[in-house]
Amino acid sequence: MKRKAGIAGIAGALCIGIAGIALTNKMKNEEIQKRQKAKDKFKGYYNLLNQWLRLKQENKSLETYFIENQYKTIAIYGMGELGNRLYDELKESSVQVKYAIDENTAGAYSEIDIIAPEEDFPEVDVIVVTAVFAYHEIEEKLSDRTDIQVISLEDVVFEV
Repeated sequence: MKRKAGIAGIAGALCIGIAGIALTNKMKNEEIQKRQKAKDKFKGYYNLLNQWLRLKQENKSLETYFIENQYKTIAIYGMGELGNRLYDELKESSVQVKYAIDENTAGAYSEIDIIAPEEDFPEVDVIVVTAVFAYHEIEEKLSDRTDIQVISLEDVVFEV
């Protein structure tokens, strides 16, 4: 009887050990995926900003994209650094930035009205999403709420 209990104890310990190893591997894989996602996000930002800088060095403006596509009024979704840079570039142009959409409605820019994503959007020609890493999720949410066209800042920068 003692022998059966000993074998059962060893088997139980082995199962716990295997479960521990599996859990550890799962946690390591999740951490690796999280780091890869962050790396991809910042690499995307780097490529976007590098292209934008190239345009500036060639004396080109993002205003060109909006004019060519007949967008006279826009809203900026996301007033982080990229949203602020887009606003700075367009505020003296022929393209009117009517408002911004951001979770943080007490945002850094007091020059422009900032509304929450849950609010009704005043009419504009297009909404430009500056959170390019989350563009598809944001575009899907917005398309459920409005008929205003939604585009990514990445498309703007790479199509000038």
